[in-house]
Amino acid sequence: MSDETLDSAKVVRIVNHPVRMRIIELLAVKPMSWKELSTEVGVRTGSLYHHLDTLEKIVTRDSERRYTLTRLGREIFAQLNDEKKTPAQSIEGIEKAMKKKTLGGSVTEVFVPRSLIVPLTSTRSRAVASLVGISALALALLLFSGDELVLFSFSPSSSVLLSVATYAASLAALTAAVYVALAVAFKERGDAITLLTSTALSFIPLCLFGAALHLLYVEASPASASFPLSIFADSAAVTVMFAFFQAWGAGVVGAGMSVASGLRVEKTLVVSLVLLYATMLIIVLQGGHLS
Repeated sequence: MSDETLDSAKVVRIVNHPVRMRIIELLAVKPMSWKELSTEVGVRTGSLYHHLDTLEKIVTRDSERRYTLTRLGREIFAQLNDEKKTPAQSIEGIEKAMKKKTLGGSVTEVFVPRSLIVPLTSTRSRAVASLVGISALALALLLFSGDELVLFSFSPSSSVLLSVATYAASLAALTAAVYVALAVAFKERGDAITLLTSTALSFIPLCLFGAALHLLYVEASPASASFPLSIFADSAAVTVMFAFFQAWGAGVVGAGMSVASGLRVEKTLVVSLVLLYATMLIIVLQGGHLS
């Protein structure tokens, strides 16, 4: 259940179930462990998992791995249990609660952008158009910086054709990897065009980083050694920033897998981490540094 498809009517349909309403009522009192929640609710393990997945964005887990209500969940509970309000007033209150943004939520939407991927892939024609547009932007950035892409790594390219070929190969390989991961790890069949589009989007942060490096360290003349950011050239700071943009790309992949399969993003991000480690291995094999 993603923010962009979560409206007040859907919230009411979701919570209008005796088991899910019982879960919300229990967690409104105190956080509970899996065992405690299972005992109180009295349903089978598979059924409880299903209800908790359905309550994504309403129920979460705290630092002690106990289930608890999110801010939105607490406000929904308050609205639905206010005896002074009519059903229409409760729905209006839910709508207002859903519109509230937190800093953490806003940051998450940038680095794990499910709210962007859903409209980009809402129809097949829109997903294809998005794939073409995003790929064009990525290739333009690669050609500008003179780089070739190898999954979440890049290096100087010897030709335009090689930049295009390595981009296409990386897009196909990473999409195939996440498709297989969904099938093997989660027994889910992800939508291929959504995976392709979100994978292309995941390359944009790294392509932007490559273009920025090109502007700072290639286009700058020798006389501009005092340029503020030139101190980062060939330094550990560049490696740190490189890892940051890699992690951003991995977050986009995780969001795309979640949208394509309907799985909770917490699960799909695990696969993204594995892909990120694989990329680190590629960097080591390339010499362990940015060229």
